[in-house]
Amino acid sequence: MKIVQVLPVLEADVTGKAALDFAHELVRLGHESIVISGGGELVARLTLRGSQHIEMPLHKNSLWSLRLAGRMRRLLQELQADVVHVGSYMPAWITLRAWRGMPEEQRPRLVTAAHTFYRRNFYNGILASGERVIATSRRVADQLQERCGHKLRTPPHVVYRGVNTREFDRGAPISGHWQNRLLNDYPQLEGKNWLLMPAPLSPENGQTIFLQLLAALARQREDVFGLVVGAAGQGGEKFARRLEQQAFDLGLSDKVLFLGERRDMRELYASSQITYQLAKSSDSCGMTAAEALAMNCPVISFVDGDAVEMLQQCFPQGLVERGSLDALVEASLQVLERPQKISFSGFSHEDTAAKTLAVYRDLLQPVQAPAAG
Repeated sequence: MKIVQVLPVLEADVTGKAALDFAHELVRLGHESIVISGGGELVARLTLRGSQHIEMPLHKNSLWSLRLAGRMRRLLQELQADVVHVGSYMPAWITLRAWRGMPEEQRPRLVTAAHTFYRRNFYNGILASGERVIATSRRVADQLQERCGHKLRTPPHVVYRGVNTREFDRGAPISGHWQNRLLNDYPQLEGKNWLLMPAPLSPENGQTIFLQLLAALARQREDVFGLVVGAAGQGGEKFARRLEQQAFDLGLSDKVLFLGERRDMRELYASSQITYQLAKSSDSCGMTAAEALAMNCPVISFVDGDAVEMLQQCFPQGLVERGSLDALVEASLQVLERPQKISFSGFSHEDTAAKTLAVYRDLLQPVQAPAAG
């Protein structure tokens, strides 16, 4: 098959990494992979592994961008792809407009994908307009059915975003050099149980709750140590200072480190006793939890969080009710005192690719004429 992915940019965020992993898997399986985007830091890695990249400024959220529909139409006619797959608002509008303007016999099959929760409005409904629609969780699928059911041609297909288990490989050893360097930089970590809180620093992402939890745990165990990983981002410096003050007020100055953004997440997951995902809501589809579980690190999250479906299958004891600090403390103590097996399966990027290709194949099957009576 010849597959075209269309997205705003190819940067090293959740969406860009998922597109890159999928493209690599397509090539590995012998398919032809093309990505149309506004460019980005992952383009070189994409093309190095055998995919083609075509640059188009699809990242500008402006009605003027709809003028790109003619260019997109000509490009799709030239590529003669089997499937075009799009999962973001403005690229979806441009692609759908281009697709509808093509002769029906020249159109590729159109797949749209939704990966987060949407307000009910005309603009957001575009992601329910594909011939097939993929949702990255059952909750998103149910919401699409409820809010955009009139647009759906068939019920959404649930395909979870998978982890690159070649990158997050629990079987590969952790470098002793990495461990020594980290302990040299932070000798206070020696002999402690590391509790990992990875998320961009934001009031929405749960760092305040994590510090309250850490303070409560520290009153019961002297061997816990918190690692807050994540950048403050634009305008987030004030919140970062508030977190540092909160840690001081809670008596955690010698119990927590603010490490900023890190590139050694695989090693941190593998070396931590628990990873927390405490955000109110995000567009991550639980990828932090997936990466941690892939590295055999237990995850604790709220039952209404992004990781709920993954934890229900892989580590249900990590789910707690939102708003209960006592429940977070109890779940954490149980993991620290009685480690339990993590059943991580079905959430690799190979699984994602296989399920997505099954959607494509179903869509590409010729329509059977009704038998003569």
